[in-house]
Amino acid sequence: MSYGRYFPTGQKTFLKRVFAKDEQIALDTITGYVTGTGANHVDFSLPYGSDAADDYPFEPGMRFELLCDNKGMGLRLQASFMERLSHRDIRMQFEGNLEFISRRQFRRVDVTAWVGLKRGDGHLADMRKAWEESLKQLQAGVSAAQLTEFQKYPINLAGGGMRLPVKAPVRIAELFLVYLSIGDKGGIICAMAEVIWAGEAETDGTQPAGLRFLNILEHDQTRIDKVVSELIKRLDQAGS
Repeated sequence: MSYGRYFPTGQKTFLKRVFAKDEQIALDTITGYVTGTGANHVDFSLPYGSDAADDYPFEPGMRFELLCDNKGMGLRLQASFMERLSHRDIRMQFEGNLEFISRRQFRRVDVTAWVGLKRGDGHLADMRKAWEESLKQLQAGVSAAQLTEFQKYPINLAGGGMRLPVKAPVRIAELFLVYLSIGDKGGIICAMAEVIWAGEAETDGTQPAGLRFLNILEHDQTRIDKVVSELIKRLDQAGS
């Protein structure tokens, strides 16, 4: 069956790497924009600079979930990597059956938290490497204060990402390393995130930005979701 009609040109799609069960320890996703479809494939342009397709370690047959919204519905479809079409364009082959899903997986809450931010230089490979190196340092006992400068931010937090004010100007698909303290005594969380939306610049020189986690340990994502759920429960009890 052709699924091309569900992936119109320009459709923003999240490409989530699929691992074997014993290999999955972290979320690994990127964003792509549909440039064309065929009977059994879809082509994407990656928004992370002119060498984006070279920066991600694609291999023939590598499996992904394609996740997007179409006419108000969440869609999920398995696909496998076929080839690089250019330095920033790739082709994916459709696999399996199309599923209609609820896209909102995580609850959200407004909170004030200590956050450290490092802005990327636009290269996906460099940021992926920086994220992996930061994880190794944190796991080795290096203080997060040696890796970044923390500030208190008013944020809207969920397991899938966060909203916070960022120094303007902010670009869509801009990459950040996020260091986050969530107060659960589990240590600093480090994630790589991309800007998925940006609001109007404020008079203080900041811009509200929505960051979506591209790379984060599954354990850390679960920690965030647990803390958010507990905060929402407390707010509900306080309001009743």
